[in-house]
Amino acid sequence: MKRLTSNKKVSEMGMYELAHNSCYAKNRKARYRDFEDDFDARKLAIKLLKKYTDIPNEFTCDDDFDDFMMDSLQYGMDDIQGLIAVFYRNLWAMADLRERLKEYEDLEEQGKLLKLPCSVGDMVWDIDFGRLCSYEVTGFSFGSLNDDDWEEEKALGQVVVYYINSNGSITGTFAVSEIGKTVFLTKEESEKALKERGKINR
Repeated sequence: MKRLTSNKKVSEMGMYELAHNSCYAKNRKARYRDFEDDFDARKLAIKLLKKYTDIPNEFTCDDDFDDFMMDSLQYGMDDIQGLIAVFYRNLWAMADLRERLKEYEDLEEQGKLLKLPCSVGDMVWDIDFGRLCSYEVTGFSFGSLNDDDWEEEKALGQVVVYYINSNGSITGTFAVSEIGKTVFLTKEESEKALKERGKINR
């Protein structure tokens, strides 16, 4: 998937790229930028308040201003003060979202983002001696803690999924690479595999 965040200079960005990077964070403060300007989000909102509402910049600190903006949201978008408050809220929210997305996209580019095929609590299905068995996923690890040397060798360097059956009598692990081969994420997939194996066995 093509990344949305960028470290390029604004002058090197296209309109689409800038749209996803117009709000960003610097020194833990939200900022807004376009091809000509780069503003601290609070200073931009204060400038708009002064120009369109005649509210002077008498805020004692950032928290004082943020509290004022929060209170101003009550006026809604039919009021200019409320509209500026909504605009300011969206600026810092977009900046926060951009920085969080950038962190994930950087990790993905570095090959450090781990994408799990299922979640704790999900059910997986296994074909055991010609019948379907369901298991609940209980956790994940990297590598293998299995005492069986063959299983450990097979899972080494992979994400390992831990499971337990419905009555808690059977627990175990399988490597993520086994999904779609011996373990299935849906009952329909496991039933299809069971039918195909039945035809082969005949």
